[in-house]
Amino acid sequence: MKAFEQAMEAINRIDSTDEMRELFDAMKLRQTFLGNKMIRTLTIGDTVSYEGRMGFTRGRVKKIDRKYVVVDTARGEWRVPATMLTKEEAEHA
Repeated sequence: MKAFEQAMEAINRIDSTDEMRELFDAMKLRQTFLGNKMIRTLTIGDTVSYEGRMGFTRGRVKKIDRKYVVVDTARGEWRVPATMLTKEEAEHA
């Protein structure tokens, strides 16, 4: 968490809207990178989880799009941003 704490301290020192805009753009770029990284690790049938409006949800990957993943859960199918997903370890039989 050291990097997070340093980032928070740096954010609190920003006093320019231009710097805030640059920071926001950098954060969006990093979020896109992390989403793409997750997409590359997924295959159809993988078990994933996410924290959504209905709480913690686990399901299986049904379809992989550019930014979103269709997850088949006990409550139906949901289109979830890749950045919200956590890949679960495969269960060994």
